[in-house]
Amino acid sequence: MKVGDLVKYEWLVEGDPKHPKMIGTVLDFPPATHAKEFQKVKVITQEGVIENWTMQFCKVISESR
Repeated sequence: MKVGDLVKYEWLVEGDPKHPKMIGTVLDFPPATHAKEFQKVKVITQEGVIENWTMQFCKVISESR
């Protein structure tokens, strides 16, 4: 996973109407503030919102060049 990749956040239950499919473009990898904290990924979603997602729940669906 690298900056520019298109990722899907897979923490949410697939097919659940209360949880829409979340797809975003990787912008950055914020540093952890604690040694036991999960690695985060800063993304911009399809709606234009910038969020931090947990990297282990992200799946690359399209790699940037």
